[in-house]
Amino acid sequence: MKAAVLPSLGIGDALLMMIASHQLHLSGYSVITFHNDLLELAPWFPNHHFQSCLSEEYDLETFKQFDLVIVENDNSFRVKKLIKASREGQLNNLSIFYPTYSFNKHGPIHRLDQVFNPFLSMADNISLSTGLLLGKERPSKANGITPFPSSLQHRSFSRRVAIHPTSSTTSKNWSSYKFLNLAARLKDQGLDPYFCISPREMQDWKEAIESGYNFPYFSSLSMLAAFIFESGYHIGNDSMLGHLASNLNIPNLIIANDKRRMDLWRPGWRYGFIVLPPQWLPQFRPFRWKKDHWQHLISVKKVLTYFNHLVDHCG
Repeated sequence: MKAAVLPSLGIGDALLMMIASHQLHLSGYSVITFHNDLLELAPWFPNHHFQSCLSEEYDLETFKQFDLVIVENDNSFRVKKLIKASREGQLNNLSIFYPTYSFNKHGPIHRLDQVFNPFLSMADNISLSTGLLLGKERPSKANGITPFPSSLQHRSFSRRVAIHPTSSTTSKNWSSYKFLNLAARLKDQGLDPYFCISPREMQDWKEAIESGYNFPYFSSLSMLAAFIFESGYHIGNDSMLGHLASNLNIPNLIIANDKRRMDLWRPGWRYGFIVLPPQWLPQFRPFRWKKDHWQHLISVKKVLTYFNHLVDHCG
């Protein structure tokens, strides 16, 4: 049997959807996971096969050869094309995983489709949904990730704190000056804060780099994963790196702006803390200040307090 898994474009989404790929693999399927950036982490997923998605659209003929095609819905044109083909009877092996679903927006649910529970993490939802497709009563959240190279030592740099101050959406980022202030406070506590950003983001942090903050260079996602695997802790925004740290069993703290979103999108493997703005402030119009300026509502002191609780809890 052959299966295809199509995550959304983000690396965090890809790591999560690898739960589906791995459970299919363990159930005897020959699986191909279609994702551009996940190829860089291929050594971390032995026995798995990856293929890039270079075109703007998915080729229907490619997916007709699979017995099962699982797609994470991201409301993109390429996914809508596959859904349309399925509804027209051109693709009968399609299962859409809906992180969020609305009948008015998405239409009727197909027999293989899965609608996620907003109060469970993505990792739990993907595990349960894949288990339903496979008829498993006790599905696993394991996605097959394996440290590469094998000589890496888990949390060997126990005082190193990997900080990820960016994300794919700037509105989800805590203030950069607060991240720098936090790093200074962590250093005062005898910890070793390191900022993990992509090479293309280095120019945006030039002043911080010149001021002596640690910004290691990562030429690949595999190098970044190795750095995270040997770090003691992770602090960051709602972003890919939080999922990677959790997946690698690294204690993590996420600074985020929306509790409802984080109920679903929180890292779903290793235990961690989430720092949010005060929940008593209204979200509805015209009270949009919390949504637009949430960074001002989370202080460095609050994040440091949560982090120290994380250290006490996880060691």
